[in-house]
Formats: sequence, C-alpha cells, structure tokens
Amino acid sequence: MRLTIFIVFLFISVMAQGQMRFLNRPSKTESAIVVEKGIFQMESTYETELIGESDEREKETLFPGIMLRYGLGWGIELRIANQYETYSDKFVSNRGFSDIDVGAKIKLFKGNDEETEVALISHFFLPTGSNGISNERVGNESLVLVWHGLTEKLGIEYNIGYSNFEIDSEKGNLIYSFVTDYEINDKSGIFIETYGELLEFEEFEASFDLGIAYQFTDNFEFELAAGTGINHKMLFALIGLSWRIGEQDD
Repeated sequence: MRLTIFIVFLFISVMAQGQMRFLNRPSKTESAIVVEKGIFQMESTYETELIGESDEREKETLFPGIMLRYGLGWGIELRIANQYETYSDKFVSNRGFSDIDVGAKIKLFKGNDEETEVALISHFFLPTGSNGISNERVGNESLVLVWHGLTEKLGIEYNIGYSNFEIDSEKGNLIYSFVTDYEINDKSGIFIETYGELLEFEEFEASFDLGIAYQFTDNFEFELAAGTGINHKMLFALIGLSWRIGEQDD
C-alpha cells in the first residue's frame, strides 16, 4: 500500500504543469483559501464509511450533509454545518441529526506571489444532536492550514491540529493531512491525499484517499472521493455538490 501511494504521488508530480482551485475539494484536508467577502457557498454531501472487520463492522452514513460558508471580509470566513446520520454495528442502530458544527476560518498569511497561503480554522461542536448520535458535550477541532501553488496546475496543501469532541475522548487527538491537487483541464481536477490521527496521543491511524471534481460552471461543482485505511480497516466513499453565490475577485 505505501509503495502504491508513493508511485501514484510520483506519477502526478511528474505529470504536473499547473494547479487546480476546487470550490470544495472533497478531501479531509481543509483548504487554506478563505471565501471572499460577500460570497455565500453551500456544500451538500453523501458520505458512507465502513470501519472494522466484516464480523464486527461499524457503518456510518451521512446524508444529507450540509455546510454553509460566508465570506465576512477582512480575511474571515464563517461556517455552520450539520448532517443527518445513520450509525449501526452488531449491537445498536441509531439515526438522527448530528451536533451542530459552527466555526470560522481566518487568513493568517498570503504571499506576494499568491503561491502560498496560511490560515487558521476552528470548529465548535454543540450538543444539539439526536439521542445516540450526539456526543453530548461541547467539542472543538482547530487546525493550521497551509497551501502552496507549485505551478499553474499543481498545488499541495497540509493541515496539522488538535481535536477533542468524541463522547469518549479524554486527551483528544493530534491530527494531520497532506494532499496534492492536479488540474486536468479548466473544468476538472484530481487529488490524492494521506491523513491520520494520533488517537488520545497513543494510537496512530493512517489513511489514504483520492478523488475528482468537475466544475459545470465557475459556481457549481460535482465532487467524488473514496479512501481506505493504511494500518486499520476502513473504507469510505463520498459524493458532493457545491454552489457558490456571488462573484469572486480575479
């Protein structure tokens, strides 16, 4: 698996001659690019995830998942998200709305050449969800986001941060991700990514995914992604749509 990831990453890097700016790249890595002032963006997803061996498998489905983003100005983006969640394992089956996620992204740095951007994002999870779905406490996830445009078609991005919102979490988790984006043409792009967590600062889990996005217009995009665990049993798939209202500056 590690050799396969390296070969695919190398293949994309060798081909690369530019960089893609997704409306909403369907990856675990949060983009450092902040929605501009007056821009409203809505993202809707269907996501399903299978965790564990077949005889003890957990299944989680999020549909519909909705995120609303608004560019406040001054390098600040506000966001709110929620989803309807279905969870099942060999013992229980629950469904209902998850905890509301409210947060903000703040631009910290943008290079004069516009080829490097750094931002900070922080989410708070409020215990508003349904019984059996809610984490029943206030939680937080905060990340530093870094983006580099390497060429006109190729970009890389990485996140590092801390999360503590799960119902049974005590110390919280150190989280990271690294992704590379490649523009196929002016309508579509692909990405490949590795990401993971140091759970409770004790157990390391690493995963891998890839995906594609297609822009029907400058303001409407379709996204598709799938991934698997590297050192743990996990599979997931995601389908998404993103709409943007308002005109961005060139």
